[in-house]
Amino acid sequence: YETRQAANGVHLTFGGFTITSMLRGKKVLHMDSERKVLDYVPGQTMLVPHDGAMDIDFPDATPWKPTQCTALVIEQAHFTEQLDYLNEQRPMPDGHAWMVDPNKPFLQNDEELARLSDRMVRVLSGTDPMKDILADLLLKEIVLSIIRLQNRADVFNNGADAPWNLRFKAVVEHIRRNLNEPIAVQKLCELAGMSRSAFYRAFTDQFGMGPNQLVLHERINHAKALLRQPEVAVKEVCYASGFSDPNYFTRMFKKIEGRTPGEFRQLGG
Repeated sequence: YETRQAANGVHLTFGGFTITSMLRGKKVLHMDSERKVLDYVPGQTMLVPHDGAMDIDFPDATPWKPTQCTALVIEQAHFTEQLDYLNEQRPMPDGHAWMVDPNKPFLQNDEELARLSDRMVRVLSGTDPMKDILADLLLKEIVLSIIRLQNRADVFNNGADAPWNLRFKAVVEHIRRNLNEPIAVQKLCELAGMSRSAFYRAFTDQFGMGPNQLVLHERINHAKALLRQPEVAVKEVCYASGFSDPNYFTRMFKKIEGRTPGEFRQLGG
C-alpha cells in the first residue's frame, strides 16, 4: 500500500487476521478496541485481528516521499487449519494447546515475522507453479512465529499465569528480578526442574529463542523504558539494564531496535 498525500482519520477494517509491515514514512494508529494512539514506523510489524478496525493518520505522506506498507490478510479458516496442524504434529507436553489470541493487536520490532510476511507477499504475487505449496509452508512458519511472539509478550506483561506459561513462571520471575545482574542458565534450569537440554528445547519451543537471547531482549526492553526518562544518562541506562560495556550495549540495542540508544531517545522512544 502506498499513500501519496497527508491525511487524517482514514478508517480501515480488516477482513481477516492481518500482518502489516511498515516500509517507509510514518502512520499514527488510533485503535478502536483499546483507545490507544500508536506511532507506526519502519521496522515495526502490526498484528490486527479479524474484523479489527482502526483510524489512521498519514502525517508525512507526499508524492515525493510516499508512506508505504505491506499487508498480508489470512482468512480465519486457513489460520485455524495451521493451528490445528501444529497441535496435532507438535502438541505441548503439558497438554495445553498452542493458541493465538485473535483479539490482541500489537506492534513488534520483529525481523523474523517481517521477513516471513514479506516473503509470503512475494510468493503469492509471483509466478512459481509451486507457489501454493510454498505459501502453505510459509503460513505454518508465520503462525508459529505469532504464537511465540504472543507468548513472549504475555509472559513479560503479567501473563505468566496463563496455563501455557505456568511451567516457566519461576524462570520468568527470576529473570524479571535480576535483569541488572548476571543470569545463569543453570539456575533457570533448576527453577524449571529440567535438564539443560530439555530446558533449551522446551524454552525455544515456547518462545522462539533461547534463554540467553530472551534475557537480552528483555534487557533491551528495560533499557527502552529507562531511555524514556530524559534525566537518566545513556551510560546509566546501560548498567541499570545489566550490561557491563556501553559499546556492547549500543551494538545490541541497534541490532534489535534498528537504532542506537541515543537515536531512540531523540525520536521520543
